[in-house]
Amino acid sequence: MTGSRLPPMQTLRAFEAAVRLGSFTRAADELALTQGAISQHVRALELRLGTALFVRERFGAVATPEAHALALQVRQGLEVLQRAFERVPPRQRTREARKPEPTKLTVSVLPPFAARWLAPRLPSFLRRHPDIALQLRPEAALARFDRHDGVDVALRYGPGAWPDLEAERLMDEEVFVVASPAYRGGRLPRRFADLARCTLLRHASQPWEPWFQAVGLDLTEPRGGPLFTDAGALIDAAANGLGIALARATLVEAELAKGALVRLWRRSIKDIYAHFIVWRSDSAKRDAIDALRRWLHEEAAAAR
Repeated sequence: MTGSRLPPMQTLRAFEAAVRLGSFTRAADELALTQGAISQHVRALELRLGTALFVRERFGAVATPEAHALALQVRQGLEVLQRAFERVPPRQRTREARKPEPTKLTVSVLPPFAARWLAPRLPSFLRRHPDIALQLRPEAALARFDRHDGVDVALRYGPGAWPDLEAERLMDEEVFVVASPAYRGGRLPRRFADLARCTLLRHASQPWEPWFQAVGLDLTEPRGGPLFTDAGALIDAAANGLGIALARATLVEAELAKGALVRLWRRSIKDIYAHFIVWRSDSAKRDAIDALRRWLHEEAAAAR
């Protein structure tokens, strides 16, 4: 037979099985087909070749000598194909195999921390864990860890006690004073007491008074000056020269590195709050959570 007359693979398999097993019924069972389908394949092959391959008798069909000779060649061809596919290199078979779906891990995190500390470091996590698909959810609201919000892990800034949840301290927070080099035309305060004559940017949950007390300043909490509820917006305002800010170290790395902000004095205080990793102890994604926790602790240690 020439290539143009090559029958369909299923026809060849049906024919070979019928000859080898001596029965259309047994061939049908082996190939999970009906007896009628086997008969149709054989009939189609006979029409293509223009010769009878089986003698139909009352109690079945008997293969002719020509059928046995042809079936031997077909069987040899099928075995060659089988061996060819068994020789496909394991690496190639692995590439062709369907890759398992990565574990989706939804992480709730405060927007400023997500944008200024977490996001710049994420490429290293993604390179190390291609089997984990992180989905960041920047939000100020506390995650409920239920089927409604779908959160698996949260990075929280607070006291560290949340009922019915596992909470692991990631790192403490250092707070110090920063300003734009261009603030007041470059006339930056030199002494702590000079702050009394400066515009102090305020944050709703980051009061100035603990820092005043730490450096021995007899000043009360400022009442004037812009008030912010978002730490990222406060830092942007300071970088734009609108005033002097009391900033968390984790949120001003980029601005300090590029000179958009400068640290006025070396004096700093440890904040009463810290960063925590929070998750449910019964989470089904514990392996992925543990991988994220290990990576976060490595990054926090490197930052220190």
